[in-house]
Amino acid sequence: MKSFRVQPLSSTLGVINQYNLLNSYTSKKINFTQKINYYKNNNNNNNNISLKNLSSSLLFNSNNNINKINNDNNNNIIILNSLLKRKYSSSIVNLLSDLKEKILDKVENFEDKKKIDFDFGLNKGNLNYYLEKVSIPKKSLPPPIADQKPYSLEIHGTTLNDPYNWLRNIEDPKVLKYIENENKYKDKFTKSYISPLSRKLRSVFKRVFIDHPDEDEIINGYKMIIKNKNLFRQRVSDGYTQLLLSDGEKIAGYEINLRDIIVFRFSRDNSFFSFVTEVDSSENKVCIIKKISIPGAPVVDVIKNCSSIEWGKNNDLFYVEHDLVFHRSHKIFKKSIKNNIKLNEEEVNQSELMIYEENPAYYLDIYVPKDGEYIFYLSNCKISTLIYYNKLHDNPSEPITSKSYKIMLSRVDNLEYYAEHNGDEFYIFANANKGDLNIYKVKDTIENGKFHDLELFIPSEAQSMIKDVDMYKDYLVLNDLHKFQPRIRIISKNAETNRFDKSLEKIITFPHKIIELSMGVNGGYENNEHFFLSYCTPTQNVIRTKISLKDGTITILGESIERGPLTINPDAFETDILWVPSKSDPSIKIPLSICYNKKAVRFDGKTPCVLHGYGSYGTVYSLLYNVEDLLLMNAGFIVARAHVRGGSELGRTWYNDGKLLNKKNTFSDYIDCVEYLFENKYTSPNYLIGRGSSAGGLLMCNVALTYPHYFSGIISQVPFADVLTSMLDESLPLTIHEYGEWGNPNLDKQVFNYIKQYDPYILLDDPNIQSSLKSLPNLYITCSTSDYRVPFWQPLKWVAKLRNKLKSLTHGDDNNNNNNNSPLILLGIDDDSGHFGPNDRNSLTKKWSFDLSFIFYSIKKSTNKK
Repeated sequence: MKSFRVQPLSSTLGVINQYNLLNSYTSKKINFTQKINYYKNNNNNNNNISLKNLSSSLLFNSNNNINKINNDNNNNIIILNSLLKRKYSSSIVNLLSDLKEKILDKVENFEDKKKIDFDFGLNKGNLNYYLEKVSIPKKSLPPPIADQKPYSLEIHGTTLNDPYNWLRNIEDPKVLKYIENENKYKDKFTKSYISPLSRKLRSVFKRVFIDHPDEDEIINGYKMIIKNKNLFRQRVSDGYTQLLLSDGEKIAGYEINLRDIIVFRFSRDNSFFSFVTEVDSSENKVCIIKKISIPGAPVVDVIKNCSSIEWGKNNDLFYVEHDLVFHRSHKIFKKSIKNNIKLNEEEVNQSELMIYEENPAYYLDIYVPKDGEYIFYLSNCKISTLIYYNKLHDNPSEPITSKSYKIMLSRVDNLEYYAEHNGDEFYIFANANKGDLNIYKVKDTIENGKFHDLELFIPSEAQSMIKDVDMYKDYLVLNDLHKFQPRIRIISKNAETNRFDKSLEKIITFPHKIIELSMGVNGGYENNEHFFLSYCTPTQNVIRTKISLKDGTITILGESIERGPLTINPDAFETDILWVPSKSDPSIKIPLSICYNKKAVRFDGKTPCVLHGYGSYGTVYSLLYNVEDLLLMNAGFIVARAHVRGGSELGRTWYNDGKLLNKKNTFSDYIDCVEYLFENKYTSPNYLIGRGSSAGGLLMCNVALTYPHYFSGIISQVPFADVLTSMLDESLPLTIHEYGEWGNPNLDKQVFNYIKQYDPYILLDDPNIQSSLKSLPNLYITCSTSDYRVPFWQPLKWVAKLRNKLKSLTHGDDNNNNNNNSPLILLGIDDDSGHFGPNDRNSLTKKWSFDLSFIFYSIKKSTNKK
């Protein structure tokens, strides 16, 4: 084994030459301490350079066997912990802390890391522990100010002036310079005022380890197993096991991360497997096809710009092509995969176009129901669905072609539907006339059918939403929400009629007040035993179960175990759903999920609280297990989520009441939840943080302007902050598709005027809003140049306009820089996190630590705690 050695520092520094550097760091511990003191006392201009060299000289040789160097690690950390307790300059402390983290990073085993890290614990439930690690500036840092350039748009007899439209051009060097200045401003603030806390939090997050239960699903007679970052399949009949994929494996030039795989399919004859994976932060995807009969088999084919796949019979692969310009799934192809072809051979790329959707409002998708008898091609928009279908068969003399498909139901507005197949019937889940999903059935010979051709099977229930469906030969399983409570419904077949019978329904509920259910892949149409289901709560990570199809018995198979400084006892926490009366209509009750440490909340209005919000696209966001929220709750925070209109928490009506010309209900519902928390002494404005992303970021930017005095800080991630400009621009990828969500302001003047009433970018021109800008909370806004869903220029323009409005209020006094009472506005812009943020552990811990540091800073500034 190579011993760990300290490398000589550069002699040009003239600092450490007096010392004989150690052959082994652990053999002469006192010398390291002496060297640090020497640096402290003798380094001036060379201090940072010397310390960086010292740090690099103390890192382990990466080739060392980790089990053999734990004693060295132990001694290293003992010395570093001892040194960190002494009064050195901040630069020395920071470098020592970094060195400690780098040493700990070399130790992958949790128990080993815990043994040698004497700073592993966390001061739980003490808000001041965190607040004392941030400092409040006496004067605000001068922020960057963007130039204004004349630009206007005439529409509906109105002139829209947009002096920051020039910021849309990422090719403009001045735009790049402004982005650079915004990032430098954020970095300078971080280094000056929140760096100690950010470092501490990142250290905490890096020590969080979550052991997930082994996953296994049975598909086509094989058990799929994910274990130790590897994907295996095991034949149920004899236990024969094959390794399919490894996390980090390189295939056809792409590094495969299991977490980025969005679709995984086997061919019918089990000769091939294929998967679709994201390959960059712009959500570009590829499909990779491999043989599975040969260990280490070569890649058969790679299909670029592929968003979804399904296998037919005779090794026909159907796939959806994704347009990179408008990011729309617009073509479906069929490709015959042969056993003798390899990547780059000419015959690989012979594909037949099945469907081309020309209408830019529609997106295509494909799926095969569990019985494998049909393939469905879906054409969806926000207000309607069209399903084409083909019967799958083994007869090569009757190939599936672009002319052989049928149409299930003719397209009509306000009819969205989804189909399954069982026996000789299609089961259709449809929301006719914008209502909740009813379940209908019709013979599978239907072609160009009408809605009146369908037979109602199971009517919808008020305030209910079907989230997922599994249809087996003899059982129909529904995962739905009823009055915001998740449940599982199992409907059996009548033995005499061999038809599903609603009277044989079993309903499975769960004792948790807040819970998120997720059904597994659950392959096997003939399955009549059990299905897999996972669930989580705000205080419990994934719990994996199997549920009997016959009697609904739940068997727990395993659960994720969190180890590290954020480990909690779920019994110490209160989780609840509060029902908040709407101020505009008290008969409307808004669900508000809430979770907190029972000992931390005093109901005196002085408990810090983070309130999440979204409310768009009919999306249901639950209050889930989240390491950021765990840390906040450990620190005494309430964590809550307002389930405002625009989501589907209470069914389709709840969604419809928060979109189009009802969109302002989303904002008023959120404020009603805020005021409820104030009135019931959960928290107060000095202790409240708002948080939302994307359309939830729009919500945050809106309430920041309309109710600024309600918050100490707001985090708005990739906010849809320039709604009107975006919905007027049909050259953007999502604009036409989203007319069903926001309306078409180009054609409808009423929609145009309505959006102006809530658009955060337009609101900045409202004199009433401008007069309240001095009351703004601290704001942290994020965006990414690789985000096509919310282009970077939307948050960029909003922040630039906001800064100039603030500057004009203070008569050009650089955003009130003469005192620290002005709001802190930070904008973070990156190139590679896309719309959904980073997904690698290092980037995530960095993001989490900054986000929470901003939260603690905002609380401290609002409460004037020193």
